Amino acid sequence: MFDVYGTLLVSGSGDVGTAMSMTKGSALEAALDACGITSKVPADDLVARLYAAIKGDHEVATKRGTSYPEVVIEEIWQKIFDAAIASQQIEVPPDFDVKRFAVEFETRVNPTWPMPDFSEVLGTLHQRGYRLGIISNAQFFTPKIVESFLQSSLEENGFPPENCFFSYEHRVAKPGTDLYSAAARSLSDQGIDVCHILYVGNDMLNDVQPAAQVGMKTALFAGDQRSLRLRKDDARMLPIHPDVTLTRLSDILACLPR
Repeated sequence: MFDVYGTLLVSGSGDVGTAMSMTKGSALEAALDACGITSKVPADDLVARLYAAIKGDHEVATKRGTSYPEVVIEEIWQKIFDAAIASQQIEVPPDFDVKRFAVEFETRVNPTWPMPDFSEVLGTLHQRGYRLGIISNAQFFTPKIVESFLQSSLEENGFPPENCFFSYEHRVAKPGTDLYSAAARSLSDQGIDVCHILYVGNDMLNDVQPAAQVGMKTALFAGDQRSLRLRKDDARMLPIHPDVTLTRLSDILACLPR
């Protein structure tokens, strides 16, 4: 099982959505222009509305008992556009697609590209007959981005839908254990015990700790300094250590039996 951002993909921010704090209005202006949207609202103000909408969604979910809630980003953007259109602050073209806008914005604030050895590692594991899966903080565009680099579907590359757990689909995020527990249950139904699952990720808090808490083996991917998150001073960290540390993604091929 793999994390995506910072593990399978090199990410401008290290994770989906975390580039938000670094977002410049120019990126949003470019996304508006790409979608043919006319706005009277300063771009920085729209970004502030985005932050506020995400915060509000999180607060509602937290009050309902979700420890680590996840938003569905196209729903958030739709709320922002609906309000701005109603107040005549924004005009959108007849063919406006909020998902396209979300992609135009995300790709500007968080560019991604394949991690070195990405295709070799996934192709070799698939050829060797390993059951593959993903547990990732993500939005609807995340699997599409991975597939674009694979040049075919996730399923065709050994990642069946029942083994892929994206935070936006479950509305819960890492570092909570919910996605990991769901993956463990799914693989148990396929005859794979949790102790025989290896989870690979670049973040000690989001990846290694929750995977270990549900009983998975863990591999810390330390091959990308930009995205490596050791979290040594994070009070949420437990005395948990990865079973193995990888300095290149291809190291995993040497760690697993053929």
